[in-house]
Amino acid sequence: MKGKHIAIVLGGLAIGAVAIGGGYTFLMGKGGGKRVLFIDSYHAGYAWSDGITVGVKEVFADSGVELRVHRMDTKRNNSEDFKKQAALEAKAAIEAFKPDVVIAADDNAQKYLIVPYYRGGDLPVVFAGVNWDASPYGYPASNVTGMVEVSRPDELVNILRTLSGGVSIGSLTGDTTTSRKEHAYYADQMNFNFDKSSYVKTFDQWKQEFVRLQDEVDMLFMYNNAGIEGWDDDEAARFVRQNARIPSGSVQPWMAPYVLIAYTKNAQEQGEWAAQAALQILNGASPSAIPMATNKRGNMIINSQLAQRLQMEIPASLLNSADDVL
Repeated sequence: MKGKHIAIVLGGLAIGAVAIGGGYTFLMGKGGGKRVLFIDSYHAGYAWSDGITVGVKEVFADSGVELRVHRMDTKRNNSEDFKKQAALEAKAAIEAFKPDVVIAADDNAQKYLIVPYYRGGDLPVVFAGVNWDASPYGYPASNVTGMVEVSRPDELVNILRTLSGGVSIGSLTGDTTTSRKEHAYYADQMNFNFDKSSYVKTFDQWKQEFVRLQDEVDMLFMYNNAGIEGWDDDEAARFVRQNARIPSGSVQPWMAPYVLIAYTKNAQEQGEWAAQAALQILNGASPSAIPMATNKRGNMIINSQLAQRLQMEIPASLLNSADDVL
């Protein structure tokens, strides 16, 4: 087994950080004069956003680019009115900072900000973290390129089937736009469907559905805990260890403490690609000349504590393929 650990470290990359409104300006290198505004749909402390941020900052370190980060915070605040107001605040940040390139991460930044105000304009935009298909946003556009985010639940389920006593698969996830979009694309792009699906809004509902699904399916897929009101990390891990009777999995690294196997995407890859594309644009490339991409990197994490609880022996071949064992 390999010794990689899931840890997001935000410190140490920026030489200085100055608070401005809803974001921060990170001064990279010794100057430069070029400006990039990174707009995050979500919030600092959300593991996916933190990973993209690390990737962006690492590429720009010592580049001479002045980087500002602006958070829209639309994961914790999911109403339409809030999203529209957050987009207006991000638009004001763009107008005040006057960046040479904007990096816009995840779907809400595209839907509420880039598409209505900047698509097809003069300001170059690089997106990251758009789930599965960017064409609903009219991407690529003359001024927009980016990296599409895809996950492979089918590969994860194939692994779980080797450990399960049956073939039926259930889904339990937070009731968010992204979760429903993911499930729709599993069906449309992969012809992959769940036998039971449960979208929950609260932690109590999640616990109730977790217990119910143990008796109704042979395997459980848990996409995300984002958007679940009252979620408690420690209590969730304890609850899973006490109540799990079937193998489970997720495609998100932060879900590893609550599932048997996490077969994950790499958020940092999204940030690195977006920042590298932005550097190409700053050096004179047109966004339309940079082909859109999809993520390639991933990791497998095995939860050995949960395996012991399930009295399940993990094959040596699977352990040797793991990037981390909890």
